[in-house]
Amino acid sequence: MNPAATVLYDSLCPVCRREVAFLQFAGRTEALRLVDISSPEFKPEEYGLTMAECVGSLRGLDSAGRPLVGMDTIRAMYGAAGMGWLMSWTKWPPFAPVCDAAYAAFARVRPRFSKFRPKGCDSDRCQVDS
Repeated sequence: MNPAATVLYDSLCPVCRREVAFLQFAGRTEALRLVDISSPEFKPEEYGLTMAECVGSLRGLDSAGRPLVGMDTIRAMYGAAGMGWLMSWTKWPPFAPVCDAAYAAFARVRPRFSKFRPKGCDSDRCQVDS
């Protein structure tokens, strides 16, 4: 059975970890496939991505295997968890462009909050494209 959404997240990022923990605490992850990009076993090429793309913005797949990026991934994650109503407003005009831009701004600084770079990156594996 395909999951309703696959989410590629960084468990060493405190914000990302809290978001996933919230869904797990709510018992809402059965329809989600959560893939930790900080795991040494993670291979971004299996998803047609580079590590820089995975570190640079939240990535995922919908139930049909189509790629998701940024806020679309968050919306799909909450939708798959049966809590789409929490994020549904983020796709309504005029909120959508503001929410998408806010996420993009966060994504640019997110690697600084993660323990990923010093802990998991002794090479350029985690280099984020500018």
